Amino acid sequence: MSSRKQLLQGIDSFDFSSLKGRRVAVIANYTSIDKNGVSLVEKMVNSGLNVTAIFSPEHGFFPVAQDMECVGTENKINDIPVFSLYGNSVETLTPKEEFFDLFDTVVYDIQDIGSRYYTYLATLAIFMDKLQEIPRELIVFDRINPIGGAFEGSLLDDTNYKSFVGYVPLFHRHGLTSGEIATYYYKLKKYDFPFKVARLQGWQRHSFADEYDYPWLPTSPNMPTLDTAILYPGGCLLEGTELSEGRGTTMPFLLAGTHELDPFKLKKELDKENIPGITFIPMEFRPMFQKQAMKRCGGVYIALSDREKVRPLRAYITIIQVFRKMLGDTDFFRAKPYEFIDKIPAIDLLLGDKTLIDMFYNFASSSEIDSYLRKCEESFEEQFKSVRLYD
Repeated sequence: MSSRKQLLQGIDSFDFSSLKGRRVAVIANYTSIDKNGVSLVEKMVNSGLNVTAIFSPEHGFFPVAQDMECVGTENKINDIPVFSLYGNSVETLTPKEEFFDLFDTVVYDIQDIGSRYYTYLATLAIFMDKLQEIPRELIVFDRINPIGGAFEGSLLDDTNYKSFVGYVPLFHRHGLTSGEIATYYYKLKKYDFPFKVARLQGWQRHSFADEYDYPWLPTSPNMPTLDTAILYPGGCLLEGTELSEGRGTTMPFLLAGTHELDPFKLKKELDKENIPGITFIPMEFRPMFQKQAMKRCGGVYIALSDREKVRPLRAYITIIQVFRKMLGDTDFFRAKPYEFIDKIPAIDLLLGDKTLIDMFYNFASSSEIDSYLRKCEESFEEQFKSVRLYD
């Protein structure tokens, strides 16, 4: 008999008959399933609802496209048209006005992973911006934060560092559910279009996804495991560098390295930092695509050893600083456009806070960065307690 806790996500507890007689659109992908693996679209059609449009996020309805890859035209699902909200320009992130003639209610139901860089909730927020201009009802089917309610980092400065990887002013590890973030953004922007959240049942805030009787799906092409998701609030910073973060291998964000680097020397330097919650294993690997494609890279496998102790943002800042000291800053940071932005470096967009950015570039010590982040984190409860839907 399974010892896992029972969980109902928004899709499991919602009364679909309440949408009878309405034209319904969904913002969804293949993670939009109930506890038995039945797709949201299938459930709606089987319930006799008039589903008129499907809007898909980055990577597409099915996780075929890689990061920052234009999704293009999507195949119909159940003979329902699918419209991509991730194309080849920043304009494609905003739904077209004519789409709003297709529906009376739009349902959002996509699994997030607990980090502000992850773009699915940016897609939701941008859609909400348009809903304020062209009012329609929005229902968010809530889903758990799979890495729990722990939070880390500093609040995004969305005045200076707003982007598709930092659209809603959240902490790096935000500790909230999709419904809570939608509620926060709705209140923050003082929106007034019809909005509600279909709540979870059975979720405990300080828990992880694998404690529940619910299937885990890789939420995007490079998010294969729960360990990957736990480390991603720091691991994504590697995208702001020319280091390989393991894209093009089976271990994305758990690897870090570059060609012509001694993995044993790297491990020795990393071990000196005494980073809690992770262990470094010397590794050589060859990405099949993306950065360092087809090159044999020296680096480390970053093994998660303690979920409770690890502070992924702090950890990966320290890891990157070790690489910088070994390799120097020449050609170290990503200079190419990142998520349609070419005026601000990718690492700045990801860090998202001028004080933290300056500390990072100036090699502030781990203790100095920790002290700054602790001060930022002290404000978390006050900023977000009003939007928490669960204990």
